[in-house]
Amino acid sequence: MSNRVKSVVVVGADAPAWMAAAGIYASVGGTGVHVRIIELPTLLRPVDVYSALPALAGFHGRLGIPEDLLFKACKALPVAGQRLSNWSGATSAFMLGYDQLPPVGGGDLSFTQCWIKGRLKGLRTPFENFSLGPAIARAGRIPVPAEGAELQAAFGYNLDAGAYSALLKHLVTGGGVESKAAAVADVAIDGDRIAAITLSDGERIEADLFVDASGPQSVLIGRMPGAQFESWRESLPCDRMIVASAKALQPYPAFSQISAFRQGWVGLFPLQDRTAVVAAYDSRETSDEEVLKSLPILANVPLGGDVVVSDLNQGIRKRTWVGNCVAVGEAAFSLEPLDAAQLHTAHSCISHLMTLFPATTEIGREAEVYDEIIRRSAVNLRDFQMAHFKLNRRFDEPLWDRCRDSAAPATLQRKLDVFSARGRVPLYDDETFQEHGWESLFIGHDLIPQSYDPRVDSIPEQELIAQVHDRQQEVRALAEAMPSVEQLIAGTAAAPETISSAHI
Repeated sequence: MSNRVKSVVVVGADAPAWMAAAGIYASVGGTGVHVRIIELPTLLRPVDVYSALPALAGFHGRLGIPEDLLFKACKALPVAGQRLSNWSGATSAFMLGYDQLPPVGGGDLSFTQCWIKGRLKGLRTPFENFSLGPAIARAGRIPVPAEGAELQAAFGYNLDAGAYSALLKHLVTGGGVESKAAAVADVAIDGDRIAAITLSDGERIEADLFVDASGPQSVLIGRMPGAQFESWRESLPCDRMIVASAKALQPYPAFSQISAFRQGWVGLFPLQDRTAVVAAYDSRETSDEEVLKSLPILANVPLGGDVVVSDLNQGIRKRTWVGNCVAVGEAAFSLEPLDAAQLHTAHSCISHLMTLFPATTEIGREAEVYDEIIRRSAVNLRDFQMAHFKLNRRFDEPLWDRCRDSAAPATLQRKLDVFSARGRVPLYDDETFQEHGWESLFIGHDLIPQSYDPRVDSIPEQELIAQVHDRQQEVRALAEAMPSVEQLIAGTAAAPETISSAHI
């Protein structure tokens, strides 16, 4: 095949760029494709943190990154979920854990349907008490595979952003990927293709495929025809963000804490050596100065060191793959750092790029399919985040009243309507969170279905009561048997200082 893709240039900074280069090289480097990365100036500050979903572990496995080294090198902590508070007035805080409930009796009837019937008949035990992830997180423990148990959970990560990017850079540059630190001075476009890019030192670079991993700067895709930025400002109100640091929390929590306040939300993301404090807010409702002044009170921790304020532009490119230019991560779509979405945007885009990697330089259908998938993925994740705002119960506060009263996108409204009626969540293609995640989100925000699957009524009442009781007991016993965060971190002390790049 004479016109196959032989050269790929990744342009970007920080973890998304190194993830893209590593993923591409691991997938097609062995076929003779030359991969080069143009490293732009970093966008990170020492206070920055990446919060990641459990799926990132699979990516690390393919690249050969030992998990113990990840914890040691990146000051990382495992997290079994996130705890949300103050989103719904007097409603109790709740935990979104990373687990999946098995069906009842080995069929397709979910335990959620049994819980809904129990709730409608007077059951007051919180829904999260029947899920392993939340129970583990509350106990300060970390899920490990439990042999023979139907209930399983997983953990994600909080990572020092700078250290994680440095680790990936070490892996990529030591594994055969050529890199150069430079800025992009010019992009020569021929129709819907990039003919070449010119660097700040005058070097002109051509390639069969250009990957834009430059984050919100979108230095390549932002110049391509039809790839204008589509803002989600009206769906997700926060447009400013503050990141700071506080002392490490002891004992280590097994979850991130996300608390709503009058003009937005503030998150605590624990690391081994510090706690990253992130506030996202609506500049129409408050000023940077006001949030900075109140942040120690909102976070309930004293701050130390640098505090960084930045814009938060949430939205998606109308086209994420144009000609021979494909966008990944925040160059494709951008969301606030809620629900561990930061690295997931890059991970998701890179995974789909690998699946659709073009066979020839005549790129066509691959770009169309990638556009469709990335838009669906982005919309589904946007809707999950928007549900937090839509379902709030903070009355007589302008931002929260506006979010609650505004019309939801049809994709989200369908989920809300069906779940409210009978406790099921209609999923779309390319969902980040599966049905139990949506159920936990809705019920946590006190959206209780009006009815349930009628098949639940075929279960004798005493048997149903026994199932509910047994499920709670099983969750408690499994959670108590899991190792603590401290035990897991202590086990990383003997991790090697370097890693092999032979896997990529």
